[in-house]
Amino acid sequence: MTDTRVEKRSRKTSTRDGLFQKNGWWWLDYYDADGRRHRKKAAPDYDTAKTKYRAMMTAIARGEVLGVREEGTCLRAFVNKRYWPTVAPTLAPEWAERSRGILDGVILPTFGDTRLSTVRQEAVERWYATRRGQVKASTANKELARLKHLFGRAVAWGYVKANAAAKVTKAKEPSGRIRYLTADERRALLDGADVTVKAKDGRMWTVHHGPTPALRLYIVAALHTGARRAELVRLGWADVDMKRKTITFRETKNGRDRTVPMTGTLRSELQDLPRPLDTTEPVLPRYGHPRVLTRSFTRLVRRLGLVGLTFHDLRHDAASTLTMAGVSQRAVMEILGHRDPRMTVRYQHLAPGHLADAMQSLDRAATAPPEPATAATANAQ
Repeated sequence: MTDTRVEKRSRKTSTRDGLFQKNGWWWLDYYDADGRRHRKKAAPDYDTAKTKYRAMMTAIARGEVLGVREEGTCLRAFVNKRYWPTVAPTLAPEWAERSRGILDGVILPTFGDTRLSTVRQEAVERWYATRRGQVKASTANKELARLKHLFGRAVAWGYVKANAAAKVTKAKEPSGRIRYLTADERRALLDGADVTVKAKDGRMWTVHHGPTPALRLYIVAALHTGARRAELVRLGWADVDMKRKTITFRETKNGRDRTVPMTGTLRSELQDLPRPLDTTEPVLPRYGHPRVLTRSFTRLVRRLGLVGLTFHDLRHDAASTLTMAGVSQRAVMEILGHRDPRMTVRYQHLAPGHLADAMQSLDRAATAPPEPATAATANAQ
């Protein structure tokens, strides 16, 4: 009996086996793989606590205990409970929607049920290689960037020790598409054009296709501001200053407000619109969602036979027009709202006709008549 009491007493006070007793419970006392000490409440009886302790030691030996927050958290739970509620408010509305689409449609179906701490670079590279074979390089790179950001936040917040996507190399993207408007294309977009339609039985007739009044306003605004689609959809009357002739775009893609001067053409168009008392009302006709605007523009382009033209190309055209007019790169950056000068250079495409005019200067130099001899030259001869 005495030996039993001594044994029980030694179990209550001894920590040599990684256990100690406190307030009637047995606690685990161990060090993780980084040498940090942990004490966790285990069980009211010694035998159960000892079993948990042995399981913990086995997990540490296998590298399953990394000393991070909520080690068993799967990626889906981390995204929904931690990552997205924190990150979403920092994104512009349209970009937040696209980012959430990447998470739900691409990242979570692959990694959602995997524990954060067990995702390895090899798995990320396999996933990225698969995506490269399914979508354009630019799309795959955007998805990889979102995964990198996700793991970057997980590291910063202590959920994992290393970013599994950090060393995955992005694919090289092709140069940005060169597309701007000719004078005829611009005229057709704004005023419409006659298009010949041919029926299956061979009959032919002419139909006039043009933009609706609502769509025409968006086209004019895009060509005269270089604004993005979502920026135009969200533009409110409070951000239109007719006296100063300026427009301010809020919640832009880069997170900063941007004010641009108003052209005479755009000001004339806006002056003809009814101005509501509520200044939060949108300036341009409601389309509900930016994608609806895109579909309307795509239909118009298809009917007019304008090949390969998108609504975003109107922004390209504004940048190219400014450049060909001799506007400085810095000014174009401010108008388009670019932080990185390389983005502005990407938009600054010069029309072949403009370059041809510039090259004529070489012909003029070659055919220029000789300069008349000066008095000093004559004396030297």
